[in-house]
Amino acid sequence: MPLLARFRSAYHGIMGSWPHRPGARPALPSAKDTLARRILGSAALGLLVALANFALDRALDRMGIPRATTVLNDFAIGAAAAVLAYIWVSRQAARHAAALDEEVRLQAALDVERKRIALELHDTVGQTHAAAVLHLECASDALDGHAAARDDVRKALRLVRASTTEVRCALWDLYPEELQKVHLTGAIESMADGLLAGAGLSVRYSFDGAIRRLPPETEKALLRIIQEALANVLKHAQASEVRIDLRFDADHARLSVRDDGRGFEAEREAGSLGLTSMRNRAQALGGEWAISSRPGGGTEVRAAIPIPRPAG
Repeated sequence: MPLLARFRSAYHGIMGSWPHRPGARPALPSAKDTLARRILGSAALGLLVALANFALDRALDRMGIPRATTVLNDFAIGAAAAVLAYIWVSRQAARHAAALDEEVRLQAALDVERKRIALELHDTVGQTHAAAVLHLECASDALDGHAAARDDVRKALRLVRASTTEVRCALWDLYPEELQKVHLTGAIESMADGLLAGAGLSVRYSFDGAIRRLPPETEKALLRIIQEALANVLKHAQASEVRIDLRFDADHARLSVRDDGRGFEAEREAGSLGLTSMRNRAQALGGEWAISSRPGGGTEVRAAIPIPRPAG
């Protein structure tokens, strides 16, 4: 192994591996610990160089080749190597710290821009949707004697409500802190009630286990899976009841969305975009996803997503 590579290996063993994964946030040691480890790593390299020079001198002596250096020279070379190693490591650490600072700065700027866009959507598109829902509800009430026109208005109302739900989920994607203000169970009920309002569907909820906060990406995945499952119920199921069950155990959040609709042959639709989207969301977080359905027997979507254990 080349000397520089050997030093890198030894130094990383002392200092710990540097994070190269995007977004990694290591627990950084104190400045005092960092300095001590840097000195130890440099001293180890210097000692290694000195010993290597001493061994080379001994080998030359045995072969009868006169040497031009002494033991003191060997240690001087080792000390120089240690100083150079310390300078190199310090520059590498400074470069690494600057890269981390730049990443933090860019992430902060990105978070600010995402929040700005989310608030802009909430104050414009969100409010416009709310006003449209109100006017369509008034129009529906005013069309009691015109069944066909009232049905069209109700269809439009369902479309606007579905769009409102999509905007709300997009806001949660852009600004996860907004989702953190609402408990997951409340967000599920709000989304489902808004999406299914006026559809003539009865919705039942069941939340079991030690209900607790999850990482934002896990909560968003659960909400998106529920949203897609309910959208499929509205489009295809012709159901009268939907049941949403969420159960927390020690390691997983287990979700079930079940309807009493007409069902379908799940094998034939396995590659559809909606089903693939739900499956990918669960699998992206190390979870499992499955669907069971049969003609005339309703449909059930199930997902189990791992819950990260608290650090420490």
